[in-house]
Amino acid sequence: MKINIKTTLEIIIVFAIMLIIKSIADYFKINGAGSIAIWSAIFVATMFMKRRKTTWRSLGLGLPKGRREWLVNIGLALLTVIVIFLLMGLILDPILSYYGLEKPGDVADRFQFFLGKPILFIAYLVTVVWIGAALGEELLMRGFLLNRLSDVFGKNKMGWIVAMIVHAIIFGLLHIYQGLAGVITTAFIALILGTVYIIAKKRLFPVILAHLIINTISLTAYYLTDGVVN
Repeated sequence: MKINIKTTLEIIIVFAIMLIIKSIADYFKINGAGSIAIWSAIFVATMFMKRRKTTWRSLGLGLPKGRREWLVNIGLALLTVIVIFLLMGLILDPILSYYGLEKPGDVADRFQFFLGKPILFIAYLVTVVWIGAALGEELLMRGFLLNRLSDVFGKNKMGWIVAMIVHAIIFGLLHIYQGLAGVITTAFIALILGTVYIIAKKRLFPVILAHLIINTISLTAYYLTDGVVN
């Protein structure tokens, strides 16, 4: 398998920028540091894509066309949400618990600032969770990273399989602050979202919508229970 060095360097630069921005934002204790870092990385990725004459639309960004396509994409997104929650609740979480792997208890503490403040909660939900995480992460991870990794490892079946695994590992490691359990869980979710992206013929809408729904349900549950659910 011949590795594309140039594309590999592009990936490294994009994610190095993201980590640097995240570290700076965290140092100054800026809320939404992750979203700021993600969109900074997307900006750099866009610059590389322009040199390649590649657009986000060519990587799957766009709304469905026609009633049937809307229904299919929404249905696929809802099915993805159900599959992720079922597999996590019935298989992954019990396995992790059996081996004593739990997320650190203070992982959700960063969300306490909006508890009891509905307007602040909605603002955070829209800007950070929807635009930052759902849209931003899917553009960067499934749109940019997964496709660039397929350029690195090859556009054949084996190349895509390796790209899928590597992109899931990277996505998991980006959540290392959640401990080993968080890394494994997010890598597992990345594999599912990446698979759905391929099944959807490399359309980002269903994975963006699924990501949005999952994060909204989780964060809303946290808010409504005053931080008991995380």
